[in-house]
Amino acid sequence: MGEPDLVLVPALVGLPAADAHELAIASRVVAVDPDPDTPPTVSGTVTDQDPKAGFQVPAGAPVTIWVEPDDDGGGNMPRIEPDKPLDGAGANA
Repeated sequence: MGEPDLVLVPALVGLPAADAHELAIASRVVAVDPDPDTPPTVSGTVTDQDPKAGFQVPAGAPVTIWVEPDDDGGGNMPRIEPDKPLDGAGANA
């Protein structure tokens, strides 16, 4: 069997996570989370990657991405403010 196909690692930092996954697949690599036991993160912005953009790797190689969650606080529930301020014990003042 011959040498494996080498491909260039794309620049994923700064992209939305979902777009980073799509670009990785189109570039013949696989974007993965640092913890292999968790499902791929598809919400938030990629803040780092390993290996860095421009490195040559075998086709199908993993590229680890770190993702910063979106600033909306996560979830789809609206934030509800209390009617009255709470004291230090969590009771209404």
